[in-house]
Amino acid sequence: MGMVAWVRNYVKMMTKEKWIVNDNDRTRMSDIDAYIKGGRKPWSRGYEESKFGFVKDVLSDRLLMEKFLVSEQLPKSYGYGYDERVIEYPWTITRLSDKKGRLLDAGSVFNFDVIVENPRISGKDFTVFTLAPEPRNYWQKGISYNYGDLRELPFRDGWFDEIISLSTLGHVGMNTCMYTKGRTSGKIGLEATKAVKELTRVLKCGGLFLGSVVFGKHQIIEWSDGSPFAEQFDSRMLEDLLAAFSPCSRASVSFYKYTDDGWEISTEEACRDSEYYNIHRAESYEADLAAAARAVALFEVLK
Repeated sequence: MGMVAWVRNYVKMMTKEKWIVNDNDRTRMSDIDAYIKGGRKPWSRGYEESKFGFVKDVLSDRLLMEKFLVSEQLPKSYGYGYDERVIEYPWTITRLSDKKGRLLDAGSVFNFDVIVENPRISGKDFTVFTLAPEPRNYWQKGISYNYGDLRELPFRDGWFDEIISLSTLGHVGMNTCMYTKGRTSGKIGLEATKAVKELTRVLKCGGLFLGSVVFGKHQIIEWSDGSPFAEQFDSRMLEDLLAAFSPCSRASVSFYKYTDDGWEISTEEACRDSEYYNIHRAESYEADLAAAARAVALFEVLK
């Protein structure tokens, strides 16, 4: 099924099942309709609502989640027009344990209702660590929120059983004003390895780290004013990043690539020439409707 048809069926299903019960839901469905009619352009009105609807269905699809767990090829057109979250969320959740324990989200990428309600998350002692308070939070679900710099974590050694950090390490040391209401670290320069050493410190022996970075050609990704907010990792940078986890006992990396047929499992070699689509600097959409990264490296590290 094509992505346009999928979204339309999703809207019809929600209406048929009477999931639309309040003004917020009606607004959400109106936004998705605008997104469809507008040509499904990334980051346009309704994009986020449509993407998270897609993610919700993926996370509830046992056979599709199994493909992420065992690194099988995805269906044709999977996630076409959506950003790398449609890869990062299912890949990460399939690798989290189903046991209770302390889980740290270093970067607040999991801080969405579709994600925190997942059984692999909701049964854990879950802490979100990010730069500054966000309008969206789920403290009523028992989730803890802490704020600060990943290079100086306020947790004791070996505190967490599992740590996730998705598409966050490439932002460390960059201009983070969009995420901090104007506050920034001041010093500009990639310092992901410093964050890795801190994250490794607070991970218990035998604990699992699950992370990701945008991957391909080395690129500095800039805001519209020209200041850098992220860096795309190339092979050398990824190698250096994984070395910073030493002396962790095991590390493995998976690669996914965005193409004209959507997202697919790939190899490091095939992803090396991938270029990031930066909505903040682009003058127009590109033919493949890429939303952000065209390749992502996901790694699991056992301490």
